[in-house]
Amino acid sequence: MQLMGAFPALSLALAGLLVLTSSMQPASRRGLAMALVALALVVGIAGLAAVGKAEISAPRSGKNSWLLWCLLGVLLFLHAGFAISLIRAHDNDATGQGEFSISDPRRIDCYTFQRDAAKDLTQGGNPYGATRANIYDPTETKLYYGPGLVVNGRVQVGFQYPPVTLLCALGGYLAGDVRYGYIAVTMLSALFAFAMAPDKRGLCLAAFILLSPATQFVEARSWTESLVWMLLCATVYAAVKRPRWLPLALGLFLASKQYNFLALPLVGLPVQPFTWKGYWKLLGLSLAVAVATVLPFAVLNFGALWHDLVLFHLQQPLRPDAFSFAILFPLYMKIGPLLLLAFIVWILRRGPHRAGVFAAAYGIALLLFVSGSKQGFPKYYFLIAQSLLLAATALWPAAQPRIAQC
Repeated sequence: MQLMGAFPALSLALAGLLVLTSSMQPASRRGLAMALVALALVVGIAGLAAVGKAEISAPRSGKNSWLLWCLLGVLLFLHAGFAISLIRAHDNDATGQGEFSISDPRRIDCYTFQRDAAKDLTQGGNPYGATRANIYDPTETKLYYGPGLVVNGRVQVGFQYPPVTLLCALGGYLAGDVRYGYIAVTMLSALFAFAMAPDKRGLCLAAFILLSPATQFVEARSWTESLVWMLLCATVYAAVKRPRWLPLALGLFLASKQYNFLALPLVGLPVQPFTWKGYWKLLGLSLAVAVATVLPFAVLNFGALWHDLVLFHLQQPLRPDAFSFAILFPLYMKIGPLLLLAFIVWILRRGPHRAGVFAAAYGIALLLFVSGSKQGFPKYYFLIAQSLLLAATALWPAAQPRIAQC
């Protein structure tokens, strides 16, 4: 295999690792973190620019694939054991009033909101439009919530995530902890990643997903990016191996988080060979799936759904602890959207149409968006890094079969 043929994949993998490294920096080293993000943008775009027009054949299972599947099974078992042990280590770390210690990963509104919303749903209530108990002290409240969002100790939001996330949290809640749902989707993401590339490169990506401390850090805090990542893996897998599943996987992916509107202009990239008929069909079917996930709650109370999913987030303040260029250079909040638009126009004009390019373009677009936003946090950079690594795996040139010499 020629090194130049692997350059796009290597560049995207390096960009992903740079993003992941930036997310691990303490707030006191924000300058270094953002320098790594800037370098990742350059390296990632260079990798996309180097992707050739020639089609990359889908990887097939080799004769030793059963051994790789066995190794994947061991990795899944190890991940489940470590993740569940980490969650159970804090089971008794709470006061009689249900408050968590400062070191408990459950002391975060992502966890309590999902727990309480799942409880509402099991009792026949509508999680959207309710209010939630504020778990933070006055200093933290001022930092985390915008003016008027906390009244008499209650946060004026019911559930700030889309219904797809609510279903994932509900599954975990019924099993004993909402975070069990995120352990399950992480394991599913590894299965999709390996099934997409059932060889050593797929196993390496699955191992990285399952054994990375960053993954368990995200799961322990019930950050919903684990679910978004799994659905992205399912989308790329469907595009490569099961095209008939693509509208369903893509629709659920689009509906899994509000910032996935960034993927809408990129929907044509997984369509291969590209035709406008295929594009419009995929766009229409995937949007129909996405709308179907929110329709029941929209019919029940559209105003509450709109407030929780949109207005609540627009009222959030600029977080001084965010890893964002907007903190270092306030003018970037005006420049960033222009750079994002320019990138989307460029990738749509250039292509090529390929599932790996879709994952990489989504990762770069989200990186441009998050790195200039009011709230750029490790959970977003985790998703971006994993997206770029998935793209690198999908774009890695398949080994050519050896031709016997006479």
